[in-house]
Amino acid sequence: MATATVERVTYREGNKYPQGLGGAGGVGEEAGPALHEPLLPSTTPAAPPPRPGEVTAPVSLHEQHAQSLRAAGANLAKAMLGVGLLALPKVTSLLGIGTTLIFLAFIAFLTYLSLHYCTVASSRTGIVHYSDVVRDQTGLFGQTLLDLSLIINGAGVLIIALIVIGDILVGSDGQGLLSPACGDRSTVLAVVTVVLIAPLVSVTRLQTLAGASVLGVAAIVGWSLLTLLLFIIAGTNDQLHHMAWWPSRKSKFVGHGFESAVQVIATLPVILVAFICQMSLQGVLRDLQYVRDRQVDKISSTALMITVISYAAIGIFSYGVFGKNVSPDVLQSFTVDALEPLLSQKLAQAAFVAVRLGFLISLLGTFPLQMTPLRDALWKLLFRQELRGPGLWLVTYLLLAGVLMAAAWIESIWEPLVLIGSTAGVLIALIFPGLLAIQTPELLTEPLGAHRWRQVGGVVLVFVGLVIGVFGLIRVFAFRDPFGEG
Repeated sequence: MATATVERVTYREGNKYPQGLGGAGGVGEEAGPALHEPLLPSTTPAAPPPRPGEVTAPVSLHEQHAQSLRAAGANLAKAMLGVGLLALPKVTSLLGIGTTLIFLAFIAFLTYLSLHYCTVASSRTGIVHYSDVVRDQTGLFGQTLLDLSLIINGAGVLIIALIVIGDILVGSDGQGLLSPACGDRSTVLAVVTVVLIAPLVSVTRLQTLAGASVLGVAAIVGWSLLTLLLFIIAGTNDQLHHMAWWPSRKSKFVGHGFESAVQVIATLPVILVAFICQMSLQGVLRDLQYVRDRQVDKISSTALMITVISYAAIGIFSYGVFGKNVSPDVLQSFTVDALEPLLSQKLAQAAFVAVRLGFLISLLGTFPLQMTPLRDALWKLLFRQELRGPGLWLVTYLLLAGVLMAAAWIESIWEPLVLIGSTAGVLIALIFPGLLAIQTPELLTEPLGAHRWRQVGGVVLVFVGLVIGVFGLIRVFAFRDPFGEG
């Protein structure tokens, strides 16, 4: 029988607590690693000796640490900036600017809490993997449920991402980047999967993807700036559409009692999917050699700030440029015909290509960040041990083949987004981090108030997760899809 393998941070002799991510200071801080001590044994190969006559500039420990933190922040931000972004302009047109900003701030705050509680749990237990931390604190059933959630979320997000890549490259009615001579949708997706995606998901250390993550984040920021420019041009030319602050009284979001409450709350799973990154946090921690709790919190807050600003900018400015009839997939609104009233024909064509090409680059960076927790969760669910050796590549490519086949016959991406957010999403992002906050052991040196507030925060996460999940499922199975409204 296969035995469970749990990756723990090593204990140091003479310490009362395991060598974890480090504390905030004060009595007992010797239990956390100092900046010169590695959190985990480094797996980075030693640098080759310099060639004769070659002069190499020494890289200080501080510079290496700073580079690792920047890479971690880029990977965490990129894990959030994914397919969920495409639905936010339509969400903004349905909920209004005010409601959307409140919901974005609410989900971002809950995400920060959940990331903090996951970090504290890893620090106190000395366990790095999200799944293993959950098993340590909630038992085997909790780990099994989380692994299933990670599989559903990871596979769902990758399938949706591949569908969107097909829309970008092939599209419909000549709205793709490639000409029909390049082949049909299935052929193009197969080539992209083999040539571009397969090498990316073969990477085992997320730190090596920092450059791709930075490029993906930069592409989203560039899209935000382009949307701002279009918004300003539309406002200058008196072509800006009417923008409401709150839901319209003519929509299903107001004046229909329980159904209105369900429709409003059921937009939260879509927003939640756009913020799920808890499983990526553990991969980030594995790649960091020197880190403390407060540094991880700083990484999380910086990544969340970039994400919220980008989401709000693209959502609000696209709403103003395209109006209430903005497409549920905002890329379908960024057409040459729609942009020509604001720009010249050549500039409209350039903007059309820039938006699609930029988001394509961003989506490609999503695959390794989602594939890593997906394959690990699948292997642990089946065999309860770490995925290593040749089996890693076999599982990776089999999963990628399955994602490619699923993307060939799934058409709509919005019902899957709500369904993922209402089930796997709330478990990964809210409920299990809340349970970790409640179950994580208290340090002898920890103030009593801090422990109680962490437990209160955990209860809030669990309660909110249950509410979002239940209302999202009710919307899926009992009411009409609001994305079809104008």
